[in-house]
Amino acid sequence: MNESIYAPPEADVTAPTTDQPRYYVVSPTKFMLLSVLTLTLYFVYWFYKNWKLIKDADKEDTWPPVRGFFYIFFTHSLFSDVQSSLEGQQRSFGWNPTMLATLFVILTVVLNVGDRVLPIESIPVLAMAMPFVGTIIVSALLLQAQKAINFAAADVGGAGNAKLTAINWVWMLLGGALWLLALIGIFAVATDPTLS
Repeated sequence: MNESIYAPPEADVTAPTTDQPRYYVVSPTKFMLLSVLTLTLYFVYWFYKNWKLIKDADKEDTWPPVRGFFYIFFTHSLFSDVQSSLEGQQRSFGWNPTMLATLFVILTVVLNVGDRVLPIESIPVLAMAMPFVGTIIVSALLLQAQKAINFAAADVGGAGNAKLTAINWVWMLLGGALWLLALIGIFAVATDPTLS
């Protein structure tokens, strides 16, 4: 710095660097465990967390809680943001974000509506099993987006967020109990036709 009192002031014009990631990095194993065992309730938090980090990075006036809760309406824009980030880094990831988002949204809607429309009396085992099979399918679809996010964040394996926390275990145990009860119900209906 120049000590002359007549010199013009000097300012540091370099952009501040941040260690704050733009996206929510999660290891694929942790992602699938939380998604499947919480019966996709984890999706609300996952979308919220991604939108919160994007809001912090872009300094935009978005509402991450709303985007998390109504994630079905913001899936395409999140995947598009990830793709734009990859293009800005001049990197490519083997995915089609538009097709993946569309498939995810359609399957999520079909599973939520089909769960209520399918006549449980006529095909009870299928009606009871559909939400659980659907949970695995939509979780596997969203896992592809998580892999793209991890790639964009230069943490392909998600090592930065691979450890299961105490709250993760609580949610997984509660969801696991629901899975167990549902499987017992499906088995009971399948083996005893008088229950249907």
